Amino acid sequence: MSDAFTREEVAVLTPYVTSVDQPIYALKNLPEEVVAVLFAYYSRSRESLRRNLLKLIRDQDIDLETRFKASALDEAELADAREKARQFHEKWVVGYGHASVAEHAVVHLAVEDVSIIATKIIEDTRLASYTEKSTRYVLFDSEKFFRVPRLMQSPYAALYEDTVRSLLNTYVTLVPRAVACVKARVPRRPTQSERAYETACRAKAYDLLRYLLPASTLTNLGLTINARALEHLLTKLLSHPLEEARAIGTAMKLEAEKVVPTLLKYADYNPYLAETTQAMQALGHELFAEETPLETPSVSLVRFPVDAEEQLAAAILYGHTTVSWLQVVERVNKLAPVQRQHIIDEYLRRRGPHDQPLRALEHLYYTFDIVLDYGAFRDIQRHRMATQTRQELSTRYGYSVPEDILAYGMGDVFHACMGRAAEAYNRIAETFPLEASYVLPLAYRIRVLFTWNLRELFHFIQLRSAKQGHVSYRRIAQEVYHEIERVHPTLARYIGVDLEDYQLGRL
Repeated sequence: MSDAFTREEVAVLTPYVTSVDQPIYALKNLPEEVVAVLFAYYSRSRESLRRNLLKLIRDQDIDLETRFKASALDEAELADAREKARQFHEKWVVGYGHASVAEHAVVHLAVEDVSIIATKIIEDTRLASYTEKSTRYVLFDSEKFFRVPRLMQSPYAALYEDTVRSLLNTYVTLVPRAVACVKARVPRRPTQSERAYETACRAKAYDLLRYLLPASTLTNLGLTINARALEHLLTKLLSHPLEEARAIGTAMKLEAEKVVPTLLKYADYNPYLAETTQAMQALGHELFAEETPLETPSVSLVRFPVDAEEQLAAAILYGHTTVSWLQVVERVNKLAPVQRQHIIDEYLRRRGPHDQPLRALEHLYYTFDIVLDYGAFRDIQRHRMATQTRQELSTRYGYSVPEDILAYGMGDVFHACMGRAAEAYNRIAETFPLEASYVLPLAYRIRVLFTWNLRELFHFIQLRSAKQGHVSYRRIAQEVYHEIERVHPTLARYIGVDLEDYQLGRL
């Protein structure tokens, strides 16, 4: 039964909760750390959240009225309000334990004018939601690229800046030509407005020319993240070998502390992260510096469950029995193949086009060694229900050449840009191997190890092979599907995949 409140209490609570008489309600107009403390009370208090909120207000542990009129306060009053906030944080937030409280406090951060390389470092933190400036819908500015401090203070400054500016100028210059080529190839439909047609053609041109964008191109990123995950992200950034990452970490912490001042107090440089990365780089160089990569397909399935159907059938049945896992496995292994397939079919055949498969598929894991262009990785990285280990962006694996670049007569310009970027990279990398990657365009290829569970593979393949997808990651998704089909054809037939080749699929 819900609490009964007096009229006075209702008046106090109403600005902060959506209901004062129902057992389910939302919170509003409260600082994030207050929300975190109120939820933490659940583990240690018999009272309801609303009762505990009233207690905080009445005991003057928090001053919500001051919070809403802060702009009208003078300096002395503001200092007093900040001190009261600090005392609240120390008394309640720290007192309840850092990790348990922090997940209930959420921060929204706008991260603008950072390089594409930096966004990939940030988005490596999985427990967050990200939205990044689109290379399909937005024309990037030819002057907006990251001036790497170490390079700008080195003899390579002019080489770096001239190469990056040349790539961006070529990208911008080719847009009208690419739009004209798209229009010549695909006339406007009678039912399509001129504005919609123009927008679609420009999007197709941007999609094509994104291969020219250097990794140093400045972009914007929005993220929503809880304070516990944010502390981890900030620690990684502050311990990163790239100066840009450390600067972003410092700026993000400064701004986020204005929202959750106590919950990020331990985010700092971490010797374990920094020194281990350096040690592993040294070991990798020592053991493999003289070796060249073997010729491999773009997508190689390197590890998978050999008894996938047996494992999946057992995982499906386990939750609907009262016996141990070993007993379920033993029983399933004695079934005929057709019986195991019947179990799997009963589990998956009722799925609609928008239904995710149920969770038993998460017990099966597949690892892929994938070589893909950096632009495609930029998109695929967002599938964070996976373990991703990537190598540094370099010239070692060459670059992708989109078919339409050749079809539209832009091949010579494209290859010249790639060659110029490679020459600059090779010269800079002799002294600054990490910073050199900023000069490379998104066409250059990177090697990444992905481990997905089968449930996430269903989602990834269906989404990224769809007609609306960019050709670069559509092909990766299709090849991932073919690899699963090769080893587990029975399971593959339940995966929604589009294997068609749409030359103008995104138009």
